[in-house]
Amino acid sequence: MDHTNNTTIEEARQNLANLMKDNELEVPVLPKVANDILFMSEDANANISELSKLIHQDQSIAGRVLKIANSAAFASSERIVSLQQAVARLGMQLLSEIALSVAVQGNVFNSPRYKKEIQLLWRHALASAVYGKEVARFLRKNVEGHYLCGLLHAIGKPVALKTIENFENEHNIQLERETVIEMMDEFHVSIGVYVTGKWNLPRTVQVANEHYKDYSNAPEFKQETAITYLADKLAENLVFPEQIQEKDLLFDPVFEELNIYPQDRKGLLEKKEEVQAVVNSMDF
Repeated sequence: MDHTNNTTIEEARQNLANLMKDNELEVPVLPKVANDILFMSEDANANISELSKLIHQDQSIAGRVLKIANSAAFASSERIVSLQQAVARLGMQLLSEIALSVAVQGNVFNSPRYKKEIQLLWRHALASAVYGKEVARFLRKNVEGHYLCGLLHAIGKPVALKTIENFENEHNIQLERETVIEMMDEFHVSIGVYVTGKWNLPRTVQVANEHYKDYSNAPEFKQETAITYLADKLAENLVFPEQIQEKDLLFDPVFEELNIYPQDRKGLLEKKEEVQAVVNSMDF
């Protein structure tokens, strides 16, 4: 493959913009299991046996869920051998989050040429999801929903990478990786809004996706969006420590926005090992 000039780079950028404008961007299919789990999570009458049956519908997901349930982050002394056992041990909420994560990862975080970048994006998404719950728990808010906001807040990034890869394949070219990352960062919010809309995800997830970088301008769900921003920053410190150091993170204005005092901020940073264990258990 030939490397590219500035004209081709601009063509790649324009391709992304046109796909968005013309409503032709290829959106990964959200697996039926993931859709059903999302629906179930909003159903107060849903029960454990229904969740188990749902996960059983996809044996690849079921197998990974059991493997994760037996990982160091979640396991006890007794090995879990069935989904019913996993639900009883972990609880319906946690197991549904694991199953949803597995389903999303398989269909969305998939770009052979940019495998390394995709893996880092996946780890960041998982860490953001777990930190979202931790921040919500600290603030004594309902943690349900914050995991999903964190997991999908930057969903536009893997979709952007896959779209750029498709463009490269179609034109038999290969862009410089630095250029691809710049393009991904430029378009990921608008692509994320597009994807979460197509998936008809809860409004909180859509707002957090669009406004987590400027949470103060969110039209609604301002606190949820600020929590997602903080989860993103905490995850960035975990996965990309060279980009943001703890001493700088501690003074981010979002802490004041959420009324988290200095003595409590370090407590969230001290969750790093726990979050790392969960991310490791659910990695590729």
